Amino acid sequence: MYIRSLTISGLADLPHFSIDALNRSVRIQGPSLAATAVGDGLALAFAALSEPTMRRLLLRWGLISSVDEAEVFVESTPTQANWTDRQIAKSLVSDHKKRKIKVGLSILLDPLLCAQLRQQAGAEPRLSLGLGRDHTLKLEVSAFFGASWDILSIAIMSVVIDGERFPTGINERAPWMANLLTTLGERFVSHDESDSHPALALACLCSPKADTFAQYTRWTRLLSPEIDALRVAKAGENTAIFIAGNRPLSRFGPRAVRAAEWAATAAMGGADVMWMGSHDERAEQLVLGDACALEQLWTVCPQGEIRPQPGDGPKSVLPLAKI
Repeated sequence: MYIRSLTISGLADLPHFSIDALNRSVRIQGPSLAATAVGDGLALAFAALSEPTMRRLLLRWGLISSVDEAEVFVESTPTQANWTDRQIAKSLVSDHKKRKIKVGLSILLDPLLCAQLRQQAGAEPRLSLGLGRDHTLKLEVSAFFGASWDILSIAIMSVVIDGERFPTGINERAPWMANLLTTLGERFVSHDESDSHPALALACLCSPKADTFAQYTRWTRLLSPEIDALRVAKAGENTAIFIAGNRPLSRFGPRAVRAAEWAATAAMGGADVMWMGSHDERAEQLVLGDACALEQLWTVCPQGEIRPQPGDGPKSVLPLAKI
């Protein structure tokens, strides 16, 4: 799956933003406050579907200092989050009276996800009919900060599949809808350089699950031949490090380490869509070819085709030729 369009409203650094006709490599012009806000809006949409993404978003916003610090309430999907700080959230929204952020996504579902939906929704003829067309899902999410600024309520306002609207309320969702929302939440990851990527690689290397180990082996090949014989190794009781050519990867310089880290997030994060927040021309390979690590990559660079500005109207980016 990948995202075809994105709309955001209510963020202080990007009160209004809309873009459509997105391709598999999305380059935002930046760095800037507005470019970062695009990543905020994207993460917020998936935070409504995933507790880990919600916690990481609160950390990204500076509302908490560790992912375990917030209290997140989940009823199939996240519904509310609490934290202790009462000042920082005020800088996030454009209207302090409404205190609301809205995000809309148009998502092109992949054939495997469509096949799973057909199996799970045999009793829902409208879904089977919709999946026979262009396999597009439209998702709308609304987030509301409480007056005390230490609480966030989040709700999935609507899910439309090829023109057919389905119930999304906690007590109204069909089982297939709950499964779909959970699955979509697992398909997004925001790359964070502060994560322990060697620890992630070591866990995948030692996993008894074949598909998880396959993610590790894919990662070892992603940066070849520039970084050859890439692997992970234990370095002490609770530490792991990246190795290349039987030398610590740090000996190859910080650029090599950063590349191994974003490649680890892409290959071992289990996601289709990744927000990177920076740009590295080598990362374009993540969305190239039939066996690519990602379906869509979002980066920020001075040469980005998309220039987010407050008050922007809809824009389009011509899709690249299919590979």
